[in-house]
Amino acid sequence: MPEIKKGDESILNVSKDVMVLAMGVIVASLIPILLQPFLKRTFSPEDFGAYDVYLKTFSILVALSCLKYENAILLPKKDSDSKHVIYLCLLISGVIFLVTLLFFFLFSDFVVGLLIDMNMIALFLLPLSVFFYAVFNVFNLYLIRNRKFALSSTSKISRRLGEGVVQVIIGLFKNPHGLVVGDFVGNVVQGFYSFWKADKISPFRLISKTRIKKVLKEYRELPLYTLVPNVLNTFALGALTFLILNNFDLKEVGFLEFTQRILAIPSVFVSVAISQVVFQRVSNLINKKEKVMPLVLSLMSLLIMVSFLFIVVIEFFGESIFVLIGGDGWEKSGEYSKILVYASAVMLVFSPLGKVLIALKKFKTNSIWEITKFISILFLFYPNSYTIKEYIWLYTGIIVFFYLLYGAIIIYQTHKYQIEIKTQT
Repeated sequence: MPEIKKGDESILNVSKDVMVLAMGVIVASLIPILLQPFLKRTFSPEDFGAYDVYLKTFSILVALSCLKYENAILLPKKDSDSKHVIYLCLLISGVIFLVTLLFFFLFSDFVVGLLIDMNMIALFLLPLSVFFYAVFNVFNLYLIRNRKFALSSTSKISRRLGEGVVQVIIGLFKNPHGLVVGDFVGNVVQGFYSFWKADKISPFRLISKTRIKKVLKEYRELPLYTLVPNVLNTFALGALTFLILNNFDLKEVGFLEFTQRILAIPSVFVSVAISQVVFQRVSNLINKKEKVMPLVLSLMSLLIMVSFLFIVVIEFFGESIFVLIGGDGWEKSGEYSKILVYASAVMLVFSPLGKVLIALKKFKTNSIWEITKFISILFLFYPNSYTIKEYIWLYTGIIVFFYLLYGAIIIYQTHKYQIEIKTQT
């Protein structure tokens, strides 16, 4: 990893890095957003409902794809160790791809029955799409490690271009598979692109079995303490889709998909970029035994301001925004947004700062929080005769409570760390 000069972790320098990443994320995210007026008028709510089930299943498999060893890519001091973490991740994701493909092949009827409207094309594209996303993720983290934020941004743009072009072309032929096929192509494109750019920085050639075993053992706490909670968290974030699917129909899932897509915009623009930079910066600060709290509080304040403005916009203009983008017939998505915006806002503030706990190696603390949140959401699946809006309110209440608690945990653990380093010096 390049040497970090003194003062590099100032909020000004972090802001520059965040801006580079955010600009790339903004451009990449604008592509599907600009396509929404066409896509929402081309594909039906049922098509988007099936697509959302596919994406939520995809997210769960992605959480499993590297067994969370990808979080170790930014941690080693030696670049060669970081590369061998990548080799380990690729090996694990390859094995999981083969196991998943075999499982889907042997039990395709069961899986299709479990995931309503998951057609065979989507079913067999899913494992391959997950693998290519894992390839992108590990090499993208290597770009972040080397502060190649612009390259990281362009890899995301390549994905959205590939996805968007395919979805539009297939959409012109009114083929309902266009959404899934476009997503698959996008993951393939960004997988190859990120590898190409990372390999140009420092060729990935020498592989040592001994060093792979070394990093496997050295960072074994990641799968031990973060894998299950992370998978549970991924399910928890997608639980509303499965909850509505289980109690209502695919059309309502389609409306909810549009709501969640639009509400995710601030998170995509701000949260994702910040989380990657925070992890890199906090890891460096910890390695140098320097204070972390000023950085955490500065970013938290910034995110709170952004989330407040977000809530105001949705409360006053929510339904109009959804009708303007999607056209007539998507009013329900706007109604749902006025409830879910509070969950989205609190996640916008505290989710990216969760990387602080990983950098501090507070895996057990993070795990307990994730598991408790998952169990709470699981109670929503207990048979009840709630309306859709009542389910959404209950889900929102759980998310708001647990993410406020998460923020308190992050501040406490950061304060505790600073007391420890002060005692050591």
